[in-house]
Amino acid sequence: MARLETQRSRDTLVIALILNSGSSSLKFHLANLKSKIIIAHGLADWAGGHCKYKLHSQSVNVESTLSVSDPASCFHHLLNDLQSRFATQMNLLRVIGHRVVHGGNLSKATLLNTSTLEEITHASTFAPLHNPPAIKLIHEATNLLPNIKQVACFDTAFHSTMPKKSYTYPIPYAWTADFKLRRFGFHGLNYAWCSTKATQLLGPEKNKLVICHLGHGASACAVSDGKSVYTTMGLTPLEGLMMGTRSGTIDAGIIFHLARTQKLSIEEIEKALLKDSGLLGVSGKSADMRQVITLAQAGDERANLAIEIYCQRVQQAIGALSTTMGGVDAVIFTAGVGENAALIREKVIAPLGFLGLEIDTALNKACQPDCDISKPNSKTRVLVLTAREELQMLHEIESLLNQ
Repeated sequence: MARLETQRSRDTLVIALILNSGSSSLKFHLANLKSKIIIAHGLADWAGGHCKYKLHSQSVNVESTLSVSDPASCFHHLLNDLQSRFATQMNLLRVIGHRVVHGGNLSKATLLNTSTLEEITHASTFAPLHNPPAIKLIHEATNLLPNIKQVACFDTAFHSTMPKKSYTYPIPYAWTADFKLRRFGFHGLNYAWCSTKATQLLGPEKNKLVICHLGHGASACAVSDGKSVYTTMGLTPLEGLMMGTRSGTIDAGIIFHLARTQKLSIEEIEKALLKDSGLLGVSGKSADMRQVITLAQAGDERANLAIEIYCQRVQQAIGALSTTMGGVDAVIFTAGVGENAALIREKVIAPLGFLGLEIDTALNKACQPDCDISKPNSKTRVLVLTAREELQMLHEIESLLNQ
């Protein structure tokens, strides 16, 4: 009987591979879909100019440099690596989950097929840095593993709860109605995770949250009672906060001015705002906040200016989003910069005492997410939470497959 039960448990075990394709990295997690236990996880990161590959588990700790710099190429390497190191688990692989930044009209996790892939492809025009590599990755995974279910989870989905006044732009209404131009918002998988985690840590009465997702891409979101009510990114991931290589919000007149006076094409301006702006554009040297901080501490004036602009933009977003909700109970920092750059957290919060925000300097410097870095008497809490999009995706995928 014991042997039979063991065989049954093996037959029902479902392994999922979660792929999180970003603008400068590919994160992956091999997991038990039901228990949410992570078997192995890793990262291919080419933000700093060289592709650093890492794979970790209880028994494996690998770090190397790859000669590739796109998600699809990295997938070949990680798939071979996983199959050689975790053959038993990979034989039980039943589903691959893809983080897709822009889902267009798709507002929840969905099985990938011809029609859903067409919708994601159509939405690529609004997320040109993110959707095309994700689509390429989906095709690679489908070709290499044709018998494995492929599921897409969308960063736009969480923001489907925004009220009309939040997602409607003040443009000719025909553009809204006919061209479907509206605020979609992004980073929704992490916002969903962080809002749930904050409720666990603070209790349901602390229900007005400003979550700052600060990574290579950056945005902030007002979350009330677990629902998105406004977010800084809009139709595309170009709007809002200053980012690694993206400008964030600028005067739209700059585009017309450059086209008229400098004769720059739309393609040249788009490339500059997406790939040559933000931290890289202002500092002139790096899109990586770690390197920009090092430069600033060494006396580089433009690196320091980049940090000052970056922090001011986040401060302004926290103030505006708090006003949108009529107050704020907690501010949350998450993602690469938000979790690891104590200097940025300190600079952002320093002038926001009027909102009841006060951080403990020692706690901030020693912080290991998930943690509360507020002073004991701080009216408004400040949390640092690890971005766990993979766990949110596992929940969404399991829910989809159970249906």
